[in-house]
Amino acid sequence: MAFRHEAFGYDGEEGFVAQVTAFARAGLAEDAAVLVIAPAERLDLARDGLGADGHGVEFLDMLDVGHNPARIIPLWREFLDRNQGRPCRGVGEPVHAGRRAAALVECHQHEVLLNVAFADTDWRLLCAYALPEPAPARASHPWWEGASNPAFDARHRGCTLAQPLPEPFGPTTLLRFDLDGVTGVREYIAGKARQQGLDADAVERLALAVHEVMVNSVDHGGGGGMVRLWAEDGDLVCEVRDEGVITDPLVGRHRPTPAQPRGRGMWMVNQLCDLVQVRSSPEIGTVVRLRIAGTGIPQG
Repeated sequence: MAFRHEAFGYDGEEGFVAQVTAFARAGLAEDAAVLVIAPAERLDLARDGLGADGHGVEFLDMLDVGHNPARIIPLWREFLDRNQGRPCRGVGEPVHAGRRAAALVECHQHEVLLNVAFADTDWRLLCAYALPEPAPARASHPWWEGASNPAFDARHRGCTLAQPLPEPFGPTTLLRFDLDGVTGVREYIAGKARQQGLDADAVERLALAVHEVMVNSVDHGGGGGMVRLWAEDGDLVCEVRDEGVITDPLVGRHRPTPAQPRGRGMWMVNQLCDLVQVRSSPEIGTVVRLRIAGTGIPQG
């Protein structure tokens, strides 16, 4: 059996627990490895519902490990790698109350990309959605509540990078850069981040992430590009745009190997930032939008 990416809608905590515990127990009965990634309050409910069976299940807090949705696919990959030779089942709830609008967009991107990342992998992933589920949910899941899903849109496979991002509201700062200007732009952004009230760790994370993306633009995007900087909902957002085109929809979601000489930049950026949005096509070039929470604390 190939990758089975399915979802269910639940109305209230009891519905969540009933679906998750039944799915997990069915996996345990076949000696499957089981991992549940959901907000902490529902992890506790699932643990309680499983009782003694919960000792055979792994639990991770989505608000912690998945606040940047681009980090979730690597977590599933690591789960599969460390359980090679066993059946594997996962439960995920990337879309949940408290996610901001931009993060919700990336959660739906993530759900589409799961079908690309694991197309040739034999395991089952069950995604939870509080009812009423958002409209894109059914389009990204080949299975819904145990049945083949006629609303699944296979055309989305691999083409998510072409979707546009909304323009920012309010004033923006525009900077152009080439190889000689990378360091100056990095220092300017660090100064603006401090003025915005970001703590020292957040300033360093943003400056390093922007530096990595600018270096990619110099190397692969025509020798330079353009940076836009603005504040939004108390966060600082930095966008790097160049003329290059990314063809890998999973860019930044492949964990680098120790022997890998290049290709670590976008992985690092996803570890540093609270949200990363990547868009690329021949028409728009490449846009990488980075967000750092204004308090320095990761937010959905």
